[in-house]
Amino acid sequence: MMLNIAETTEARADETAARGTPFHAATSGEMRTPWWFAWDKYIVPDVYTSMPRELAAIRNAVAMIDMSPIAKMEVRGPDAHELIDRLMTRDMRRLEVNQVMYTPWCNHDGLIVGDGLVFRLEADRFMISGGSSHAWFASHADGLQVEIRSASDDYGILSLQGPKSFDLLGAATGQDWSGLKFSQIGRAKVAGVDVFVARQGFTGERGFELWVPKNGGVAVWRHLQAAGQIFGVVCAGEYAVEVARIEAGLILISSDYDAADVDLATARVDAANDRHITPFEAGLGRLVNLDSDFVGRDALKAAKASDEPRRCFVGLRYDAVELLRIAAEKSACGTALSRVFWGSMRAFKDGELVGRASSLAYSATQRQAISFGFVPERLSSAGSTIEVELTDDEGAVLDMVKATIVPLPFVEIKRSKG
Repeated sequence: MMLNIAETTEARADETAARGTPFHAATSGEMRTPWWFAWDKYIVPDVYTSMPRELAAIRNAVAMIDMSPIAKMEVRGPDAHELIDRLMTRDMRRLEVNQVMYTPWCNHDGLIVGDGLVFRLEADRFMISGGSSHAWFASHADGLQVEIRSASDDYGILSLQGPKSFDLLGAATGQDWSGLKFSQIGRAKVAGVDVFVARQGFTGERGFELWVPKNGGVAVWRHLQAAGQIFGVVCAGEYAVEVARIEAGLILISSDYDAADVDLATARVDAANDRHITPFEAGLGRLVNLDSDFVGRDALKAAKASDEPRRCFVGLRYDAVELLRIAAEKSACGTALSRVFWGSMRAFKDGELVGRASSLAYSATQRQAISFGFVPERLSSAGSTIEVELTDDEGAVLDMVKATIVPLPFVEIKRSKG
């Protein structure tokens, strides 16, 4: 959801209104548009200058991105590791101190409750970023010596993404980061502020997440931005990040699926049962270790062994000119491809309802209209075609449009290379 800056300025008088992140005083000075993104109780820049320019920086140089509003939860105590291993679909016993794992977590029916990154900062201290699942974790902690608390307001997250991210971080810290492997954690001092650095990101590119104590946010941002000038650093907003994560084939809660057990809505999207999915249907089957003992394992074992037709997670490609024509002719909003479409559009084959599409966007990298699709396995082969019921942001059905199945990801994934 985009907000006009004038609207958000007025709203700050209300204590429940969206507010700036730890980087706000720095990022707001870089804005050349009025477009802000409302994310939980915060606002972050949606577009600083233009989405294509910011996306190009992510793909070809280096971008600085404010990801602070993402839900953060700290789990600590003698039994913290046991709780983590009890809930996650991966074998979390393999997660060592100063490592990160991406994983989904499921309910007893094998449906995804949330997904995100699990950071092991100390032997008995973990940080989880992703879907807001505090109550779900707490409900499974009976009998364990563990403390679960929200850490969402403790840190700002500054994401450096792009092929020159190593150069920028090295220049800003005086450290060589070439030895930090994907999903490892390092420490650094930036502008006199102690931060922890994870080799991670949500764009498919090489990069880092810097977890910055909230009081040091502005100093860290400005220091990195100054150090990055010789590398062509660009501030990138949420619109560019959204397109980048779709190009990289990365699924997003609320946009592509609904949490099967909702703690607290993190987006203004109505939950629907047909948007509850298993990790297999989300293209995350590689992250399910059925030899581990976790919540939902029995249901996922049964699903894997079943002969029942299953949905597959695929890429879809459209004729962008056709989408824009339909929107211009039939929509009072005319919003097709104006940003990323959050929600679902029904998918058909020969008049039969066969699935849905989500995360429709214009890829400035590929110069194509793309989205994700959830379709039966029989229709999942590259080159197959379906029809998608195009809707506008107000939910009005505009027309049926042809979509072609293509492999995911749409772009080469580089984040674990080098």
